[in-house]
Amino acid sequence: MRMPGWIAMVLLVAGCADAGPDLPATTALSGDRVRHQQPSYSPDGSRIAYWSPADDKVGNQLWVANADLSDPRPVPVTTLFGFQPLWSPDGSLLAVASSDLGIGDVVTISTEDWTVRRITTAPGIEAPLAWYPDGDRLAYFATLEGSVRSFVISISSGQSVPLVGGESRPHVGGPSPDGSHIGYIVIEGSRSTIWIADSLGRNPRQLTTEGFESPSTNTLTWSPDGKEVLYLSRRTGTNDLWIAPIDGGAPRQLTRDVRNDYGESWSPDGRWVAFLSDRGRQTDVWIVPAAGGEERRVTDSAIEETAPLLWHPGQARLIYGENDVAAGVFALDLATSAERRLTPDSLRTLGFWVSPDGTQFFHRIDRGGNIHELVVAPIAGGAGRVVVPGGGNILNPRWSPDGSRVVYTSDRAGTNDLWIVDVAGGPPRRLLDWGDSQEFLPVFSRDGSAVIFTSERESTLSDLWRVPAAGGEATRLTRVGTAQAPETAPGSPDIFFQLFAQRDGQFAIARLRPDGTVQRIWDRTNVIGWSVAPSGDSLSALVEQPDGSRRTMILAANGGGGRMILSPGDIPGLWSQDGRTLTYSQFVNGAQDIGIVDVATGTKRRLTTTPENEGGSEITRDGKTVVFNRATVFQRLFQADLGKLTAGTPR
Repeated sequence: MRMPGWIAMVLLVAGCADAGPDLPATTALSGDRVRHQQPSYSPDGSRIAYWSPADDKVGNQLWVANADLSDPRPVPVTTLFGFQPLWSPDGSLLAVASSDLGIGDVVTISTEDWTVRRITTAPGIEAPLAWYPDGDRLAYFATLEGSVRSFVISISSGQSVPLVGGESRPHVGGPSPDGSHIGYIVIEGSRSTIWIADSLGRNPRQLTTEGFESPSTNTLTWSPDGKEVLYLSRRTGTNDLWIAPIDGGAPRQLTRDVRNDYGESWSPDGRWVAFLSDRGRQTDVWIVPAAGGEERRVTDSAIEETAPLLWHPGQARLIYGENDVAAGVFALDLATSAERRLTPDSLRTLGFWVSPDGTQFFHRIDRGGNIHELVVAPIAGGAGRVVVPGGGNILNPRWSPDGSRVVYTSDRAGTNDLWIVDVAGGPPRRLLDWGDSQEFLPVFSRDGSAVIFTSERESTLSDLWRVPAAGGEATRLTRVGTAQAPETAPGSPDIFFQLFAQRDGQFAIARLRPDGTVQRIWDRTNVIGWSVAPSGDSLSALVEQPDGSRRTMILAANGGGGRMILSPGDIPGLWSQDGRTLTYSQFVNGAQDIGIVDVATGTKRRLTTTPENEGGSEITRDGKTVVFNRATVFQRLFQADLGKLTAGTPR
């Protein structure tokens, strides 16, 4: 399991930056070495709630500060998820998804005395979606057995009811700004459509029909007057912004660029829409008139801008994030503790994977604007070689067992499809061209003859499929509707995978036997990270305990239970190829360090002690070297003055 590291510091407010003659002036709200994520304005615009990495455990802690990020205050709530905090209409409460007493529960926090109240207690994940105007009701989603659905809970009474009565399909949604309607997304495998109902969730009607619609956020983006909804559509092969009136009028297309547009946010006066775009080989902030017209650039930086995009209430100001990452791949000699850098300082690397024979590794290079390249390099040192040039994203690449090929997912042809490339050279080859669905998380079968992958096709949410590595017809392997993330092991004929939303909404792990039967390995509590031993007899997993905490366990693949290993707060990584050693991560003063542990004895050895973040570690086949990522990640908040850019009549 690969998990990113965290840095948590709250520093001073920076000054204004020179934006250039054609761009609005911007002000840095965050200091230089911080990670501020998922900000949310209070209704009056005087305060901001945001997440920042917790000091000594995985996850993020909640903070509240003034609108200029001065006087930050920590709030005793942490989360594993990136859901934005939600202020109640009067600003007296914050609703967030907390991971303190379980994997994810909805809690409210009083902004007067900072008391925390847990309002959902189901075994799965619950997260808030939107407040109702009355400030008492809150829409939230919950993982149920085999599904995800939305509910409404009264804060005063604690009573919860379905958001849309009688809707059994997976869906997420919430109320319009005035509470007169409900908008929600129905998910049917590879299809997602927008629906509208009345204020009580009755009389539902379908608003869009193509099946390519989705929001960037957890629920729909409503116009301030509640008469229209803003959404993404990938009907052209990439994401564009569209607006649909809820009275049934014709939708209108706002953006038409060949790259992806997303992160949509409606201005409080309803005249403008801010969004992120990958156009120009970099991610920047843009705005466009909500009625349609000229798209105007807000930022022009090689550093990646991020959502959410926050319009200041009553002012022509917009807050956005910047994600600045410096990352490289390193090798550490276990005998001497000597380190070597394997990738150039000038490259931004996004993960790595060691070859089965331990002599080389491939890594992704981020060229900006969601454009990646795949590079193979020797672990002994030396120049890398590009095997997949830039042309789209590259997701979840994996080696074939003999080290001759790499399979991955890419949107270079539109939707996320499976691609395969020979490491020795040659053009990438698309394995499947289903067009109307997304394929992801591929892995080779243990003999390398086929690729196992996850697809939304014909499923409630997702299932496992198999396609010959040489190309051909794909075969559906599971019909449980929530299977994902397949893994194989050299010593086992089984396919191991995650089951989403099982037994009251929990995350389970299972294995698919050669005869097609599915056997549960662990479904008693949530499992949020795991890896398979090379023998296939055991798995390491981060398992939720009865008290809501999470501990690493070694689980028997036959479902016979498990035993504790590592300390509380340690995160399991990958197995050595002899199955004797496991890598792990730990968090100290907000930084992630790595180590190894003897699986039989539990003896640990910490390998790094730097203020940077190390993760994603792998042990080479000979057991002598650990390869790992070292990253410095800053996530800062900026404010753009849009007064001049939005003055006059939108064009």
